[in-house]
Amino acid sequence: MASKAFKAIVVGGGPVGLTAAHSLSRANLDFVVLESRSKIVLDAGSNLVLLPIGLRVLSQLGLLPAIEAASSPMSHFKRIDHEQKDLGDTLWFTYFKQNHGAYPRVISRHDLMRILHDGLPAEAQAKLLPNKKVTAVTTTPDGVTVTCADGSTYTGTIVVGADGAHSTVRSQMRHAALSSPSPTINDEKPFLTTYRSMWIRFPTIPPIVPGDASETHGYNCTLQLFAGQDTSVIGIYERLDTPTRDSARYTPSDEIEFVQRWGHLPVIKGGMTIADAYRDKTQAGMVNLEEGVLKHWSFERIVLVGDAAHKFTPSTGAGCNNGIVDVVALANELYHQFRAVRGEKGEEEAVPERGGILKAFNEYQQARIETVKDGMDGASRATGAATWADVTHRFVDRHVLSRDGLVRFFANRSAPVMAKTPVFAYVEGEEQLVGKFPWAQPIKSSLK
Repeated sequence: MASKAFKAIVVGGGPVGLTAAHSLSRANLDFVVLESRSKIVLDAGSNLVLLPIGLRVLSQLGLLPAIEAASSPMSHFKRIDHEQKDLGDTLWFTYFKQNHGAYPRVISRHDLMRILHDGLPAEAQAKLLPNKKVTAVTTTPDGVTVTCADGSTYTGTIVVGADGAHSTVRSQMRHAALSSPSPTINDEKPFLTTYRSMWIRFPTIPPIVPGDASETHGYNCTLQLFAGQDTSVIGIYERLDTPTRDSARYTPSDEIEFVQRWGHLPVIKGGMTIADAYRDKTQAGMVNLEEGVLKHWSFERIVLVGDAAHKFTPSTGAGCNNGIVDVVALANELYHQFRAVRGEKGEEEAVPERGGILKAFNEYQQARIETVKDGMDGASRATGAATWADVTHRFVDRHVLSRDGLVRFFANRSAPVMAKTPVFAYVEGEEQLVGKFPWAQPIKSSLK
């Protein structure tokens, strides 16, 4: 029976927000997802890479067959420099497969959103509301109210901010903290931008084949190619002259200027250039690549997940995956609070009081913050190496990352940490990702 007293308001209907919808639906807790875009499933945005830590969660939710049908596995990266000289392949992805049971998979944002949406039961899908741009979040000791630009309001127990790097919920959370005696106040501009990115989606046609992953490295600019079954995406990362904490909005004119500057760079050896990909594009866009980890991920009944709480450069593909795992960690902490209060009171419908919710939020941040700090640092180092930020980065890129023995050593050294990544404590399923390093938290078996 669903709890009638508890309701979560999830702001942001992207992959992380829909994962939150799954987590709440599986827990039989009431929720609503508010998305500012016109549709929940839109054919927009770059491709995404799902790492074993994200794939395992999706497999627990029963979505892995659909993910595998709509995505392509990647076993290694081919690497060249701006002059098309071979930098040597890197086999990180091969060692992911050996250590954790799955290659990373490249999938379009549209396909991932479709699978997450369609995997929800009909009654949960009805709680996903588009055209809901949030303008205000008001907290009280007993609950929270969210107001949207269309005048609608939603009242609940907690707000989960899954609305990305430019999070409205984060801004509202800071405003609420400033209006209180609490010291838990984040910086107004918590993320630093050292790189900006242009992404280009285009059809997957020869010589590119599904599953291709390639990088072009060199001074001040690098690119990554991820080839899906039907479309491929390149992300081009340019180092700014001066890092900034200010946001930026880019226009088609900015895209053209960007391509004029870097269009000659090869996407693959002996194949297309950035200019060729832009000419054949189906979609393109430019964004700043913010980096940072917030000091405070919650205030009162507001809590942040994914890019709203921490932001990485895309070089390691870790951003979306860590957002998914955030939802898992948060859901598990709430689950423990529900179990405690229902066990104490012997009531199936009992709901944690304010103190229990705040404890869950705090435990969630403590469980995740060091991992995401390490993830952000790793992504930053990877982007720095690929853009030859200094002599050390250039040396590492050319002479360390090309050595298979060293790559295997670093992959094996990080594997025990990755193996500690949690799954939902209350969702039954079967373990489908099995590698050399056993997962610290087994999936709750559905076998009786």
